[in-house]
Amino acid sequence: MTLLAIGLGMIALAGFSALAGARISLFRVLIILGSAIGAVPAVRVLLGASSLGAWFDAPPPLGPWVFGIDALSALFLVAVLAVGAACATYGLTYLAPTDPDREGALSARKVAVTHAIFALLIISLALVVVARAALPFLMMWEVMAVAAYFLVVVESKKAEVRRAGLIYLVVTHTGTLALFGLFAWWGKNAPDLTFASLAAVAPRLPSGGAAVLVLALIGFGLKAGLVPMHFWLPQAHAAAPSHVSAIMSGVVIKMGIYGLLRVIALMGVVPAWWAWVVLALGVASGVLGVVWALAQHDIKRLLAFHSVENIGIILMGMGVGALGLAYGHPMVAVLGFAGAALHTLNHALFKSLLFLGAGSAIHATGTRDVERFGGLARRMPRTTVAFLIASIAIVGLPPLNGFVSEWVVYRAMLRVGLVADVSRLAIFAAVALALVGGLALACFAKVVGIMYLGAPRDVSIHAAHESPSGMTRPMLALAAMCAGIGLLPVFVLRPMVRVAAVVAAGVGSSPEDALTSATLFDPAGAAMTWLAFGLALLIVLAWAARAAFHRERETCGPTWGCGYADTTARMQYSASSFAAPVLAVFAPVAGVRVKRSATAFATHAADPMLEGAVRPVWHRLQHLADALRPIQRGRLSSYLLYMVAALMTLLLYLLFGGAIR
Repeated sequence: MTLLAIGLGMIALAGFSALAGARISLFRVLIILGSAIGAVPAVRVLLGASSLGAWFDAPPPLGPWVFGIDALSALFLVAVLAVGAACATYGLTYLAPTDPDREGALSARKVAVTHAIFALLIISLALVVVARAALPFLMMWEVMAVAAYFLVVVESKKAEVRRAGLIYLVVTHTGTLALFGLFAWWGKNAPDLTFASLAAVAPRLPSGGAAVLVLALIGFGLKAGLVPMHFWLPQAHAAAPSHVSAIMSGVVIKMGIYGLLRVIALMGVVPAWWAWVVLALGVASGVLGVVWALAQHDIKRLLAFHSVENIGIILMGMGVGALGLAYGHPMVAVLGFAGAALHTLNHALFKSLLFLGAGSAIHATGTRDVERFGGLARRMPRTTVAFLIASIAIVGLPPLNGFVSEWVVYRAMLRVGLVADVSRLAIFAAVALALVGGLALACFAKVVGIMYLGAPRDVSIHAAHESPSGMTRPMLALAAMCAGIGLLPVFVLRPMVRVAAVVAAGVGSSPEDALTSATLFDPAGAAMTWLAFGLALLIVLAWAARAAFHRERETCGPTWGCGYADTTARMQYSASSFAAPVLAVFAPVAGVRVKRSATAFATHAADPMLEGAVRPVWHRLQHLADALRPIQRGRLSSYLLYMVAALMTLLLYLLFGGAIR
């Protein structure tokens, strides 16, 4: 824990250096060193070292403050520090004032404050996952929520940014209220609010802890952005600066996943109904998230909906693992939770990389509209390579990390299909996961093809150029991590099973038992490593052969123009036309509005949950508030009448309430 404290202290110093106006190189060095030092104890725990802890006796009513690093905390701590360091260093160049007189440009002071708040966000995220008592957990949770809000509304002069910030603020504090209720209900019979005490009283919770589990789904589900509580996520991710979107999608929403896994670990064994609900929410989030992503033309909103999709994949693994707990199948539980844990880490890497790549394209062109891009591969080669690697990873294709975690989730689903009880029905979730993978492939074929290939569709693209090294280096570092996990999966599976064993302790799985029972390290694990290396070698050879073939060609004629004497960029596929055949199948839930004319075809995406449910309810609440507003403008006599009425009601309750009982 000492190294973690030193690392977080260095990150805090980085924030103070930004406020003091020090050179950005100092901020960069402190962030990178602090993250590296803070990650050391987490990596040690993942590799098999004993869990770490620290205890502080705070005066009443604060109670004891406990911090610790077990395998579950270590996984999230590694994700927080790795992604946080990459995004923080990227943001130094991304927010650097190139034209202070440009409309909407941030002042140097506001940029410095943004860097300081970003450092605070990293610290609060790290402390959330190492807290072992309700009070420090909730305090750091609130610091995280408020810091993220200020980062979302950095460009507060824009109306859409203020609106997105308001939605995020309301939703995140609604979730926090649910967490207050969760800990209050859970800890009412506990000696204190440490996690150890909560775990001790968990078997005595009324109705099997149903209230705690429902509140956990609400509080942590709102943070994770699972369907139908996802509506805030596309708004906030699109409004924030790209490096903020990257850490919010890669790490901040994962705090909801951490909270759910921690609740399962403390409960021991969860009821079957809750496991089925989690699995169903995972299927709905995965399928609907990717369908809604297909309909988007704003690149950041598109990536945000893919966060909903991948949260669904994580919940599918978690749901299968919870079914293993509920029905007493240790191998299923360990495999499910291991798949969910690994996909959490993988998504943190490739989704933050996608947002940083999109940010580079936006930084170079000034637009987020996919329909206006085209031909960026020649102008931004390093960004293209990084974005392509992340795209292959998120689709779940070998030889990158997304394939490894989805393979473990598939294996958990296939394993549950072999059991003899009703939980075997969970195997049908594999069909949904396959559908999600196919739709994700179609979506990123659209994104990569429209943005990076072909010819520019807008005059602004002709002036695009590669991003500075301060932006491309963090992207290439994340791309290397994605490739490393994909090429060497046998070395990351064992730590993930240790994480799963912490969560699956309710079925008696110690880390050593889990490593034996899950059989993740049979020849299949080594075979997958050889497969990844073989496929990577084939890709390199194919690329080399293509380059040699082009060098040997003496002449190169123009591309066939399909009979047209003069082709234009407007004759290329658009994002709308590419996705239209797929979206037509999902028309009832896709939220797509089609606009056709004799000369153009376009689709406009709408979030069915936001447009069909949230906004109507919000408008009704506004009308109700307007109707009640005259009460606040009453005369003194009216206020006295209200007080008399309230006192009479209380007296009547005291008079007749006891008699009725």
